[in-house]
Amino acid sequence: MPLEDYRRQVWNCYRCSSGEYVSLWEMKSKRFSKICPSVTRFLWDIYACHGKMDCARALIDGKLQWNDTLIDAIYKCTLCAACDVRCKRAGVINVLEVLEELRAKCVEDGFLKIPAHRKALESLKRYGNPFGVAERQQRIAWTQELEFNVKIMPKEKAPVLLYVGSMYALEPIVRETIKSIARVLKMAEVNFGLIENEIDDGLYALQLGERGLFEEIAEKNIKIFNELGIQTLITPDPHAYNAFKRYYPKIGKIEAKVLHVTEYLQELIECGKIKFKASFNRLTVTYHDPCNLGRVCGLYEPPRKIIESLRGVEFNEMERIKNNAWCCGAGGGVMAAYPEFMAWTANERIEEAESTGSSILVTSCPWCEYAFKTAVEAKKSHLGVYNIIELLEKACG
Repeated sequence: MPLEDYRRQVWNCYRCSSGEYVSLWEMKSKRFSKICPSVTRFLWDIYACHGKMDCARALIDGKLQWNDTLIDAIYKCTLCAACDVRCKRAGVINVLEVLEELRAKCVEDGFLKIPAHRKALESLKRYGNPFGVAERQQRIAWTQELEFNVKIMPKEKAPVLLYVGSMYALEPIVRETIKSIARVLKMAEVNFGLIENEIDDGLYALQLGERGLFEEIAEKNIKIFNELGIQTLITPDPHAYNAFKRYYPKIGKIEAKVLHVTEYLQELIECGKIKFKASFNRLTVTYHDPCNLGRVCGLYEPPRKIIESLRGVEFNEMERIKNNAWCCGAGGGVMAAYPEFMAWTANERIEEAESTGSSILVTSCPWCEYAFKTAVEAKKSHLGVYNIIELLEKACG
């Protein structure tokens, strides 16, 4: 709904700063007590949740005009929803909705001029991905490196669709993960397939404020999914999962059951279709909750259950977990436009992971994997960064 419809909410902002810190009763140390990457990094009120609420109120009342400082503040935000969770707990404001509306109004008023974002949106319109890859066949090029053939829809039929998403399909740094996922599904004898001409889920456009493009993409995808006649849609990308579960229902209905890959594989473990043949040699692991999977969609337990089911693994939780998890830094368009901010945010999480004494940092999101892998390499950290499914594959022997 229009930003003006949030007038009452933004006027009710208490400026309490609770969106900046872990709750006092959950805080374990001062070092890892912050929860908002934006205000922690830039140390100015406008980058905080309450500062953005003030800006929204001023825009609604006509007391503020778009300027470079305002645009910088609303886009140097990963939309990690940390402030949203804290504010919803108090029952005051749907902060994430307000932040999305701020960006939508910026686009509507013609002020989104950030080059990286404009380029990403143009690529989504022309190529169906935000990375400028013109050839759609590139999305399934990774399957040529598998030891088996994968069904390609709609030429071939399968009850389960593996929706890969743009990041896993097109970013080489994280591509090993999607191959691991395909191999695990094959080992579990899952009858699955891929879409030959898969297009992006569109959340990128929505988060940048280009709602018209998002709705166009969503309508196309819903039509494609339903025409395939699939029973289950699984995706390893929390951004796609978020789009399909929370935003697509406003556009139309996906007739298949939608699951994140960790939900689906945990079900296969519980029913005995995935069997472990190998045991790790005292592997120490910590887990990072992706924002779109955890805070936004509330999916915390399946990844942890998978980790806990692996033999020879010592699981060490970080201080900030679940609702209080610190963001990887890649979301909300930050990775493309502000890579130095992403690197700073990722480094903060790496230090927290290192403090657990773990040798491995695992997650279940391609954006998190990219942020952490690039940051670990630059920092020369001893941490290994893996997707949880890569460990699962090793355990399956």
